[in-house]
Amino acid sequence: MEEREDIVFSRNTVEFVTVAAEFCAYLEKTGEQPRKEFVDTLLKLLPLLYIKAQMLPEEERISDEDLEDFVTEDSYEVLRMTIFDLLADKDSYLDVFVSDMKYSDTPISKSISEDLADIYQDIKNFVCLFRLGINETMHDAITECREHFCNYWGQTLTNTLRALHDIRYNTTLDDEEEDNE
Repeated sequence: MEEREDIVFSRNTVEFVTVAAEFCAYLEKTGEQPRKEFVDTLLKLLPLLYIKAQMLPEEERISDEDLEDFVTEDSYEVLRMTIFDLLADKDSYLDVFVSDMKYSDTPISKSISEDLADIYQDIKNFVCLFRLGINETMHDAITECREHFCNYWGQTLTNTLRALHDIRYNTTLDDEEEDNE
């Protein structure tokens, strides 16, 4: 049991939990800032979240039971729509890392708001599980979060980061004026 406690309370885990909680709290305040500030902040938070997720320990789950989900479909949709409303015409981007791309003659469009809501859902569920303070649950939450990072949201995060970078640094002057209104 001591080894599990070391994993749950290791420096890398605690740092990830801290960044994950900050990421969730920031997205939950999406409607409170202008687009430029939102994009600038995410361009700082997302790389940090990626780095800290990479440093989570690779472990096996202790329990066979499914972990509880805390993010409801309604809260997911409210967050997605809030981000969509903020990004407006900048929400869509072309994705080149979709496996179906090799079979498609047309570009595959993705949504920053949906990507961020997907990442948020996994991270928020993790943070809520961690807050329960039950070592076995916390251990399994770490394991599941790392697995989801490797298999899904890590790639989604990097794709979204690329799209946000494009919004921030390749925006025309007209778009900048629109943000200042």
